[in-house]
Amino acid sequence: MTTPPVTVVIPAYNRAGSIALAIESVLRQSWGEFELLVVDDGSTDGTQAVVRGIADPRLRLIETPRNMGASAARNLGIEEARGDWVAFQDSDDEWLPLKLEKQMARLLAPGADHVAAYCGMMILGEPHGSETGAAGRLVARYYPGPEERVVEGDLLAALLRSSLISTQTLVARRDALREVGGFDPEIRALIDWDCVIRLAGLGTIAFVDEPLVLQRFSANSITKDRLRKLPTQIRIAEKYGALLERHPEAMARQQYVIAGGQRMAGNLPAARAAIAKARAARPGDPRLWAMSAWLELLRLAPGKRPSAGG
Repeated sequence: MTTPPVTVVIPAYNRAGSIALAIESVLRQSWGEFELLVVDDGSTDGTQAVVRGIADPRLRLIETPRNMGASAARNLGIEEARGDWVAFQDSDDEWLPLKLEKQMARLLAPGADHVAAYCGMMILGEPHGSETGAAGRLVARYYPGPEERVVEGDLLAALLRSSLISTQTLVARRDALREVGGFDPEIRALIDWDCVIRLAGLGTIAFVDEPLVLQRFSANSITKDRLRKLPTQIRIAEKYGALLERHPEAMARQQYVIAGGQRMAGNLPAARAAIAKARAARPGDPRLWAMSAWLELLRLAPGKRPSAGG
């Protein structure tokens, strides 16, 4: 096989039951000029055997001697990649057949100079439970949603406010990924958000506004759990503090979310400190003052249990 323009990287850890579907969804892409690297991250459930059982010359299995974590596995895939572009797939999700074709059409169009591209995604199953749908029914949600105002081009300000790009929707220049240091192995949640903030600092990002990826939430997904995401939320706010100072709306948003997480964790002093930072960034936002008043009420009535709301 000649050097492919695209390398697809799938990190996998104990995904014997789902890895075949993820791989097959890549192999059936209408854009066929790629290599597929499955980085098995020390699986013990037979994931490697499933991968070896799929016969396709574009597929290569890389095995690590021990479990390193998804970020380190993706970074290994980036280093092993031969393509100028690197796409990422997750070991329990599915690409629809036109995904790569439509993204590469944007990236390789005459005059295009994007650092990356992403696409829309259908999330199957609500991350906060089944309260939004009838019991036993599948709930689907399109991401990023229509409430997002800026989804293409210079996305730095938008990404500082919220995460728009999930890893399995991303195709990025290999040299850009290396320049920003790839994925941070110290972060346990919101890994994709942290990486694409850094990518957005290098150039524009294209968006294909179609649901070309299907994401399925597992029962123990960190994405569902605000308390498990809280340490990373705090770390990202600290890591990009200088950038957030220049974008007060994003600063207020991040500190509001942190305040809500700290309230859920029962750390009311930290919640009040975070909401004070949010108010300082956007003193005219009534929502921030409302949360401040609620946190003050909780201080005056310490026996009242914090609610789970944001």
